[in-house]
Amino acid sequence: MGFEPNYIVVDGQTFSKAKLALDNHVYKNCQIDDCDLYYSGGQYELIDTHITNSRLVLNHPAKGIYHSLQIFKMKSPGSRIIFE
Repeated sequence: MGFEPNYIVVDGQTFSKAKLALDNHVYKNCQIDDCDLYYSGGQYELIDTHITNSRLVLNHPAKGIYHSLQIFKMKSPGSRIIFE
């Protein structure tokens, strides 16, 4: 028996100059402009949501994963990153 994440569903809202969490959220039919989107590596969904002029802020462990990918790409020419 698996456990699914408890998603916080945000539907039909407009955000401007806000700080928003991505982890465990579903943004559906939203407009996001000039916002900081914080991501730590958890599940999220963006359904018919438009994001403009915003920033993705990586927290741990997402920050560590990003740095690992950058180092791998730089130190391993010709290698590939595979998503399963």
